[in-house]
Amino acid sequence: MKENAIKYFSIDYKANNNGFVSRPHFHKHYEIFYFEKGNASHFIDFEEYPITDNSFFLVSYNQIHYITAKPDTHNFGYAISLDREIFDLFENDLTNLFGKFSKSPAFYLERKELFTTLFEEIKTELEGKRQKSNELVFGFIKILLTHIWREERDTKKKKTQSGSVFANFLQLIEDNFIKIKSVQEYAKMLSITTKQLNRICKEISTQTALSAIHERINLEAKRKLFYSENQIKDICYDLGFEDASHFNNFFKKMNSKTPTEFRKEMSQIFN
Repeated sequence: MKENAIKYFSIDYKANNNGFVSRPHFHKHYEIFYFEKGNASHFIDFEEYPITDNSFFLVSYNQIHYITAKPDTHNFGYAISLDREIFDLFENDLTNLFGKFSKSPAFYLERKELFTTLFEEIKTELEGKRQKSNELVFGFIKILLTHIWREERDTKKKKTQSGSVFANFLQLIEDNFIKIKSVQEYAKMLSITTKQLNRICKEISTQTALSAIHERINLEAKRKLFYSENQIKDICYDLGFEDASHFNNFFKKMNSKTPTEFRKEMSQIFN
């Protein structure tokens, strides 16, 4: 292995009163980021991923990425860069963790002590430049990636975690659907990205997050049209719509009939 084929960097982002935004950039090498402490966002190929404690990010060559942090936050950890010739020495199971379309580059693991130890060992070996340091470092990185690979495999096998997030999402909709209609807001409340939320919804229910929100609003609209004698414009405002035309368009899109037609149809059926 050639010298400098593997490089180590310390991460230490201290955001002042104005926050912190790194310059968007890309590399011709691969990078592994590990945040021991994090309270920020990592944008990778224009998708936002939360930086939290014990979070990993695997960035492939040519992927545009940058980091933003809110004011008065401190994010620190480690980063490693790998030349392509080193990267290609890993088996496919590990290289496939990087840079796949529609695949999240973010991983949230719990084994903090192990990962911190491995990065410290990598730092010591690279700075010491002892015999076969690169070989040892390669082995340490393989251990890191194998743990990430194993976590991903376990996640795919277990639906319980996704099911729990989905159940929490449905409860949040139940509690907030009149005031909150944005997928982004619900994802924020769940401390995940909109992409992750949609992936979980499709995995569990085959529908998007927005479809789930719309279904709950539509159910309440039909309930009010059926059970109450309120005017449609009043129902519209009760459900948080700004005007009746917007509500009418929404309802017709969901049900292939207007609120008036639905109410009339229900009246004919049940009276």
